[in-house]
Amino acid sequence: AAGERTNPTEPPPIERSSPPAAPLPPQGLRGLVLDETGLPLAGVQVHLLDSASNDPLALPLILQQRLPTGPLASTESAADGTFAIGLPRVQDRSYELHFLSPRHAAVRLSGLRLLEATWHDLGAVTMVPGATVRGRVTVEGLSTPVPNAVVTIEAGTAFDDVARRSLPDGHHGLVATTDALGRYELRHAPARGAVRLVAVAPGFARVVRQDVELLPDRATEVDFALPPGVTLRGRVVDADARPVAGARIEAWPSQAPLGASVATSEHGGAFELAGLRRGPHRIRVTARGFQTAEVAEVAADRQDLVVALVPRGQVLVRAATAEGTVLRTYQLGVRRYFEDRGGQIGFVADVPDQSVRLDGMSERALLEGLPPGTFVCEVTAAGHARSRSAPFTVLPQPGPPQPVDVTVGRGATLRGRVELDDGTPLAGAEVSSHADGADPDSPIGKLLAGNVPETVTAARTRTAADGSFALPYLTMGAYQLVVEHDEACRTTVAGLRIEQPTDLVLPAIRVTRGAEVSGQATIGGRLAGQIQVVLMEAGAGRQGPTTRIETITDAEGRFRLPRRVPPGTYELRAAVVGGADADRQFLHQLLQLQRSSTTVLVPPGADRVVQDIDIPDNR
Repeated sequence: AAGERTNPTEPPPIERSSPPAAPLPPQGLRGLVLDETGLPLAGVQVHLLDSASNDPLALPLILQQRLPTGPLASTESAADGTFAIGLPRVQDRSYELHFLSPRHAAVRLSGLRLLEATWHDLGAVTMVPGATVRGRVTVEGLSTPVPNAVVTIEAGTAFDDVARRSLPDGHHGLVATTDALGRYELRHAPARGAVRLVAVAPGFARVVRQDVELLPDRATEVDFALPPGVTLRGRVVDADARPVAGARIEAWPSQAPLGASVATSEHGGAFELAGLRRGPHRIRVTARGFQTAEVAEVAADRQDLVVALVPRGQVLVRAATAEGTVLRTYQLGVRRYFEDRGGQIGFVADVPDQSVRLDGMSERALLEGLPPGTFVCEVTAAGHARSRSAPFTVLPQPGPPQPVDVTVGRGATLRGRVELDDGTPLAGAEVSSHADGADPDSPIGKLLAGNVPETVTAARTRTAADGSFALPYLTMGAYQLVVEHDEACRTTVAGLRIEQPTDLVLPAIRVTRGAEVSGQATIGGRLAGQIQVVLMEAGAGRQGPTTRIETITDAEGRFRLPRRVPPGTYELRAAVVGGADADRQFLHQLLQLQRSSTTVLVPPGADRVVQDIDIPDNR
C-alpha cells in the first residue's frame, strides 16, 4: 500500500551511501525510499514540516489569512534511495515527513518526534504510482466539450490543506488541463481518504465535487458539467474612498449550498471574482484594521460593486505606576473581556501584541484594529507585575481614539526553599508558577497552551546553593508552583492565593528522589523506527492532576522517561508513531496502547527501574 513503512530490519539492510559533504544536524530522521517493486528511488523530495496538530486552534486563522508557511528542512533521496533530514535543535513537538515524486503518489508520515543527539531509522518508505482520476468536462445541459478547462485535486481536510500549503508549490495541487474533446486525466493521486475536485474554465462557473473517494486499483471516473459563468468586479475602499489593497473578498451563491469563491483586492483596491454562477450572492470582505463588511443579494455579473470598509476601533494607552511615573518601554496587548463569565479574558486573534517604545514627548501608545466588543489592555514591563486596564467598549461605529489607562505595580513575591526528603537543600531545581489547578501533563492543557491568555504570571527561576528561591513581580491570583530537577520527582504545591502585593514566604518544599524508568520497546519482538512510550498512574482517569510521562524510543528501540517517577504502581503503554494514514494510524495507536499495557512497580528507595514493553503484533 502507498506510503507503508517496513521495520528497519525488513527488507534486509541496503548499503548506505556516503554522507553528504555538508554537515548534518546532530539529530534527525533517516530511511530508504523504494518503489513498488522494491528498487531504490533517487531524487525524491523529502520535506520536514511542523505538524498542524501542534496548534490546531490556529488552523482557522492560518487558512483564512493564508499565512506563509514552509518546510523546516528539505532534502532529496540519494542514488541508492537513502535520505537523512534533521534539525539543529530539539523541541517537544510533533513533525511530519512528506515525500514528493512526479511519478508516484505523495507520501506523508505523521506523528514523528525528535530526540536530542539521536538519528531515528524509519526503515523503508514505499512509493507507488497512486490513483488515476479521469473524465470529461462539458457544457451543462449539452454534450459540447470544454477544452482547456483546469481540473484540480485538492486536499479534503484543514490539516491536509495546511500541510499542502507548507510544501514548495504545494498550493497548486494536482492539476490537469482538458484536451479538445474535454477529456482530462490526473495521475499519481494519493488513494487514501476523500479529496475535493475542482473544475474551472473561462466563461463558466466553477464546479466543486466534494468527498471523492479514489481507488488504488482502477481509475475513478469524474465528469463535470459546467454552467455558464459570470464575473463580479468591484473595488474595496475605506471610509474616505481611498483604495484598500490586500482585502479578502469571499462570495457565496444565495440559492445553492456551495463553497466560497475567493479573491484579493489589488493595489488600487480593485478585485475580480470569476467563475460565479448567475444569481444573487452574499459577499464578505475582510481586511486588517477594518471591520468585516457583508453585502447581501449582489448580482454575480455586477461590474461596479464598491465595498466601503469601516475602520476598527483605536485606543490611546497610558501605562504608569501608582505614583504617576509613565512607562516608556513595555509589551502591550489587548484581550477580550467576558463579564458574563466572571471576568474571563481571551486573545484577539488578529490584533497581535506589540512592543512599545515611547519618545520623550509622548505618554500614550496607539493601539489600532480593535473589533466591536469589550476589552482590557494588558501591559507587561520589566520590574513590574503584568497589569490590566479597566474594561472598555469599542462600538460598531467607533469615533476618535479613546484613552485607556493602565496602572502597573511591582506585584507580589513568592519565596521558599526546596529540599530532599532528608532535609538536604536541593540546588539548581527549577521552580515555576502556574494557574492553580493546571495539569502540566494533561494533553488538553498542552493543546491550549499558548492559545488561552494567562490569568496569572508565568515565572520561573532556579534554587540557589541553599535551596532557596524567589519569584518576584507576580500579579494577583490563584497559583501553584511546580518544582523540577533531574535528580528528583516533579512536585506541585497548589492552593497559593495572592491577594495583595507583598512577600509571601512558603514552608519548605520537600521533593522525592524517585526512580529513573527505562527499558526497550518493540512490536512483536522487533524494532521499529519510533515507538511512543507512555507511563500513567494505575487507574488514571480520576479528577485532578495525575502522573503522565511520555517519550519515544531511540534508534535502538530504547527509552528513558524524561523525569524521575515517585514510588507507586503505574501502567506503561506503547504505540508506533509515524504512519502514512492519519485516520487509520490513530485507531491503530489506540489499540496498541490498550493491548500493550504493562504494570510497572516503583518501590520506595529504588534509584532505577528497568521495564521492557512489547506491542503485540496483530499482522
